Amino acid sequence: MTVADAKGRRWDAATGIGFAIFTAVAFAIPGTPPKADDPIAKIATFFTDHRKDILVGNFLLGIGALLFIWFVGTLRSYLRSGEGGEGRLSAAAFGGGVAGIALLLVGAGVLNAVAFELAKGSQAAPQVVRAVFDASTAFFAMASFGFAAFFAAASCSGARSGALPPWAYWSGSVIAVIQVLGGLALFATSGAFEGGGAFATYVTPITGTLWVVAVSILMMTRQAVPPVARAEP
Repeated sequence: MTVADAKGRRWDAATGIGFAIFTAVAFAIPGTPPKADDPIAKIATFFTDHRKDILVGNFLLGIGALLFIWFVGTLRSYLRSGEGGEGRLSAAAFGGGVAGIALLLVGAGVLNAVAFELAKGSQAAPQVVRAVFDASTAFFAMASFGFAAFFAAASCSGARSGALPPWAYWSGSVIAVIQVLGGLALFATSGAFEGGGAFATYVTPITGTLWVVAVSILMMTRQAVPPVARAEP
């Protein structure tokens, strides 16, 4: 491996850190989102009062998504070199990550449409605001299943090949379960698991993002090459 190639691999791995920074800022700018059981008037007011923040935040989220796709591609290559053979698990991790971030972007796009229209001064029917808001919550909840596949497959691959240390694949497995629980927002109407609740808003994204950052640093220090490459039996 040349010096330039090694440096390039480190930059590729660092995209996970870039993703964490952009998404953290994107979600922090608008502030705490409404909850699923909030009245329609409160939801509409949030979009009106935070119109610019939501639009800017979604643009930053788009940049974060670009970096995340780059990261999952880098992680797939990293895990694949340790797996050998067909690389089934690294492929599953890649697919799950892409599916998760795609659904996340759809949910953000739906919210963006509501904020953009309300900010123009048009008075959307309350039922429309509620329906669109609920749709965005559903997309965010569905995204958690894609991310669950990403964390689970990446952890299994790393555990089997030795590409990830125990702390990484055990924590990744736990986070995969947390992501599945995030899907409860599909039908939870109150409490921590509802859309906009503490679990969906903080626990699910924060734990997943921290894992991405940690694995990014791991790949950077290992120059994106697993220490052990095991051949298929």
